[in-house]
Amino acid sequence: MRLVLGGHSTISAQPYGADRQAVRTWKTPENVKELQQFLGFANYYNRFVSQYAKIAAPLTNLLKKNTPYKWEPKHQEAVEQLKQALTSAPVLILPDPERDYVIEVDASDQAVGAVLMQDQGNGLQPIAYLSMKLHGAELNYPIHDKEALAIIIAFKAWRCYLEGRRTTVYTDHCSLKYLKTQPNLSRRQVRWINFLETRFHYDIVYKPGHKNKADALSRPAHIAAIQVEGMNPLLKGLFTHGYATDPEIPLAEKRHLLLWDSDIAYRKGSTKIWVPNYPPLRQLLLKEYHDVLYAGHFGSNKPLTGIAKHYYWPHLAEDVQKFVTSCDTCQRMKSSKQKKAGLLQPLPVPEQPWQVVSLDFITGLPPTTSGHDAILVVIDKFSKMGHFIPTHTTACTEETAQLFVRYIISQHGIPTTLISDQDPKFTSN
Repeated sequence: MRLVLGGHSTISAQPYGADRQAVRTWKTPENVKELQQFLGFANYYNRFVSQYAKIAAPLTNLLKKNTPYKWEPKHQEAVEQLKQALTSAPVLILPDPERDYVIEVDASDQAVGAVLMQDQGNGLQPIAYLSMKLHGAELNYPIHDKEALAIIIAFKAWRCYLEGRRTTVYTDHCSLKYLKTQPNLSRRQVRWINFLETRFHYDIVYKPGHKNKADALSRPAHIAAIQVEGMNPLLKGLFTHGYATDPEIPLAEKRHLLLWDSDIAYRKGSTKIWVPNYPPLRQLLLKEYHDVLYAGHFGSNKPLTGIAKHYYWPHLAEDVQKFVTSCDTCQRMKSSKQKKAGLLQPLPVPEQPWQVVSLDFITGLPPTTSGHDAILVVIDKFSKMGHFIPTHTTACTEETAQLFVRYIISQHGIPTTLISDQDPKFTSN
């Protein structure tokens, strides 16, 4: 059975057939009111149309204040493109909250767009499209920031899906890969990164424009925090020097533990890169998975999982543990898990005398003629009245309790709270 709710079919997320027919037969808008009606209808289905804002930009410009309504070929072309897009809108799948997400973003001079996708067993399929026309200062952003803005808009729009799930973002702008690690950030970029880092788990991956299509997206590349493919000269040099100076490498080769490809050693039987025993290189990898902004200074488990997914070296777990425990930021900023030392908050004020009393001993006194060498001090916290009871240093818990009953309870009643310094006479069984 097919139900139609709000112009959508419940069998699949796509415009219902009656609305498609209405789009095909829609006449060319002859005035502002008719154009508003057409755009209002088209905007209702904008999530089905990739780059909707970019296509509709010539039409929305006609609606600006003090703009004469002059129909030109570019406006007719925009109408036809929207009709074609709406009548051939793809079937959108429903999101699976248990699976990770993929976002593809793009930006042009006047608009930004994104598509949210998931692989639910049939390759990557679209869940929703998003498009927004740029306004004001946004039009003057450099292309790098326009692409980054597309990411921000996508995460804000689909926040209800993306929070708590791993998301891979594909962009055709290579420098966005380093958005989180570049040294000099504008205030705008800092705000964007703060928004992403405090709410989402994501990776930004570069895909050349000619590969940034649905069929290519259905085969996501293997992602690592530091990519070997296209490795920068500094990192490449660290690996080269490390392999040349590490005495363990010849031994590993002799035992047939290594496979070489493009001067990079891989652990035999896996795709993990064998990292030579060269401290600057290993420290760089440890910092990449623990210290940088998006790594988050987590405990040893998360950095170990991240590194071990792509790299290998002997005693890796031990090195990660040592690195994390020696991290100055972690030691200063992470909350202590030790119990609080004593009562670090004010004690409540009693409401009446002898409701709350404190107890302590004065010891080390010279013996009296009766053999007493200590004093049991009992103070009422309300009136500050005190009792100073002679006793012995060797008095046991039972003897102390008898003194308390004889001198305190017999005169003032049973208090509701006793405060002591955890002396064994008060705490032992």
